[in-house]
Amino acid sequence: MKKTAKIIICSTLACIVFSACSSPVSSSSSSYQVKKELLQADNTTLKLTGNTSSFKAMESVISSFHTLYPNCSIEYEYVQDYDKSMLTRLSNNDDVDLFVTNNITADSKNLPYALELSSHSDALSLADTYPGLIHNFTISGDNGGLYAIPFGGEVRGMYVNTTLLNSLGLSVPNNYEELLSCCSTLLESGYIPIQGNPSNFGVMLMYPYFANIIANASSYQETYDKINNREAGISSLFKDPMAHLYTLVEKGYYNYKTVETDLKFFTDSTEYTAALNFLNIAADSSGNSTKIDDIGQVAFMPGVMSLKNTLDKTKDNYHSAIEYQFILSPTADDGGFAYLSPSAGIAINKNSAKTAWALEFLNYLFSKDINNSFAQEQNIIPNTADALDIINQTFEIDASHISQLGQVTFDYVFYDVIKKALTDVSKGNNPKYMQADGTMYSLDYYMDALEKALTTKS
Repeated sequence: MKKTAKIIICSTLACIVFSACSSPVSSSSSSYQVKKELLQADNTTLKLTGNTSSFKAMESVISSFHTLYPNCSIEYEYVQDYDKSMLTRLSNNDDVDLFVTNNITADSKNLPYALELSSHSDALSLADTYPGLIHNFTISGDNGGLYAIPFGGEVRGMYVNTTLLNSLGLSVPNNYEELLSCCSTLLESGYIPIQGNPSNFGVMLMYPYFANIIANASSYQETYDKINNREAGISSLFKDPMAHLYTLVEKGYYNYKTVETDLKFFTDSTEYTAALNFLNIAADSSGNSTKIDDIGQVAFMPGVMSLKNTLDKTKDNYHSAIEYQFILSPTADDGGFAYLSPSAGIAINKNSAKTAWALEFLNYLFSKDINNSFAQEQNIIPNTADALDIINQTFEIDASHISQLGQVTFDYVFYDVIKKALTDVSKGNNPKYMQADGTMYSLDYYMDALEKALTTKS
């Protein structure tokens, strides 16, 4: 039986990164070579914008880059209302050289302002990056190209409140049976075990299972083609994860409406709200956020690996003593699944007058050792050629439980279809969405809806 490793991501990745960083620097492509012509250039300053008030991982890279190139400074600027404000700044040709961004696709509003990077292969080397992540950020077609580079990869999983579990004599679950057992004890003790905002709960918890069914099918190409062609009967492939989520909802182990009404938790899908709720920090009678206790009300919370940054910061700010671990969600009989998808990335303003320096900074950021260090501090999987090996080492799972976004990308938006199906199930015990007699719709009802959505060709 495969077991989901119980880990604290930062410390596990630290071991991997330390090993990489302590190795002698060789003449391989992972080495970073300072360019003498840039060292001799005039002093300059680059402006990098982002959507977080602090960006410690990036600040570390900026500092070490400046050590190598004392004549180049990089300023990080936090921009509020980021998407709207950045579009205005880019269109006005404001002082921006580099900017943090989600994937820039063919219909992205920022596309006209981003430098196409693949045409600068003479100045930018991506030899150390993971091809799957780069491919996922590349626009295909005659007018396509690469307009941003993902910092690394995200992995979806579950945060476990080990303090709460320990108080009830429970262990971190390794598989679905153990998860159900934990949830039963927690519910009997007055807790709703698994919590999260319904807008992303189902897909956050179960999508890696769906992806793995496709990516590691006994006949991948045959399975892929059936789904891509929207053939009749393909919903049956996904009955197990649908059934497992249905059981969690049917038994009341996930009950968002009660949580929303009684605890006022997870009323939005922001990471900060998730951190406050998970750590049992709520507004007092004066409207100030206050720590309620050091045990918490949430045992299991689906989320991405990088959420740990917000959790750690919130824990420190409110002096919480709650301990937690990040695991792969144990949604299957033999454990959890790692699904690698791109994190946010970075782009160059094509109107920047400092393109040479911006490209050199990307060379540095995406050299193997530097990106490993960045990923450790950012709590993501590095954008390095050995990304899948790092997942394997971090979570102690084999390739049969690892998939990546590129393996489940179809000619239609498969993700949106699955997200709606899982969201509908996760809302199934809300009286608003139940049958007239006050009972949940059957699993077959949800499976029929999924079949229709998967096989309807627009």
